[in-house]
Amino acid sequence: MRDLLQMFIPGRIELLGKHTDYCGGRSIVCAIDRGFHIEMEPILSAEIKMENLDTGEKGSVPLVADAIAEGPAWMHYVQTVARRLSFNFTSSDLRGVSVRFRSDLPQAAGLSSSSALIVGVFSAVSEINSLETFPEYTENISDELDLADYLGCIENGRPFGSLKGVPGVGTFGGSQDHAAIIATRSNTLTRFAYCPVSREADFAFPESLVFVVASSGVKAEKTAAAKEKYNRVSLMVSDLVSAWRGEEKTLASIIESAGIDEVERFIRATPLAFPEGEMIERVRHFYSENYALIDQFSELVSRGDFERVGGLIDLSQRNAERYLRNQTEETIHLQRSARNLGAIAASAFGAGFGGSVYALITSEAAPEFSNGWRASYVDSFPVAAGLSEFFTARISQLKSSKI
Repeated sequence: MRDLLQMFIPGRIELLGKHTDYCGGRSIVCAIDRGFHIEMEPILSAEIKMENLDTGEKGSVPLVADAIAEGPAWMHYVQTVARRLSFNFTSSDLRGVSVRFRSDLPQAAGLSSSSALIVGVFSAVSEINSLETFPEYTENISDELDLADYLGCIENGRPFGSLKGVPGVGTFGGSQDHAAIIATRSNTLTRFAYCPVSREADFAFPESLVFVVASSGVKAEKTAAAKEKYNRVSLMVSDLVSAWRGEEKTLASIIESAGIDEVERFIRATPLAFPEGEMIERVRHFYSENYALIDQFSELVSRGDFERVGGLIDLSQRNAERYLRNQTEETIHLQRSARNLGAIAASAFGAGFGGSVYALITSEAAPEFSNGWRASYVDSFPVAAGLSEFFTARISQLKSSKI
């Protein structure tokens, strides 16, 4: 029997790259020092047993391809992992695992709590079973970036290499969150490209700066109406790519091959499942975010010039409001008030339709800034503010240890 393994699975902040990953685009992300603290050990039964040490909730799900979970609603994510791994890794019987966890991530707040849970459950099953020794693994996954891609496919249900897909959690996102969680480093911002995941650049993050994060209290859940809104933004891209006359498989490759003007002409000339104007706005958002803003941001921070990034990130926020239409009154207020109170930069991030806003601020100014930011929010949105959380976050990374 192995030693008891402990892991820290971090949440993440997306500085730039709103809804770009599943388009084959890029984003700039980091992991933070809040997340899931888990401990795991093997058990005799072929199942995943879960215990939330914060709430006392328990659940279980068998390691079979048609598994049905028992327990609280968050066990749906555990069930998704159990089904996919049972379907993909069949060369040896999978051993069961007991997982106990705590989390200091606000739930449904855009900080990737659901993806972090999926990464944590996968890591537990993988560690107990030495999945990296399975032929199915070695034939498809060669490094942490391949693994991030596969973890994204567990969540969205798509196949990965010869590892066939099964239904995921119901959202059609990409691998950004998983790459940020498992492949970023402390004190570093990373620019990833997607479809497949690749590491394009790392940028040193100044010790003098921190993030203050405001969880708005408006849940950005991957369920019900929120899921439909999130998937609409994704499905517009899928519709365009499916109708495109060439061999390109992502929006990024289409734009790079044909140019943005030709893509807009194609949308105007082709019957698609979504309104023409909305489709053009979706493409314009991606083009601005993925090319102009991320390139300019990268140039500035590669020189350590963080003081000038605020205007770029303001434009990213405005574009999300105008083109993605995924912002709420609460997240818009939080972004504007953060800038008015002196934040170097501020933006909503994640899927949208609620969630969180980050503010980039000096460490010295963070306590006073946080108090003023929260007071402004309480004055303007007292109900949502009652469910909100404001906290300081530093850049961290995934960690593991044995005891």
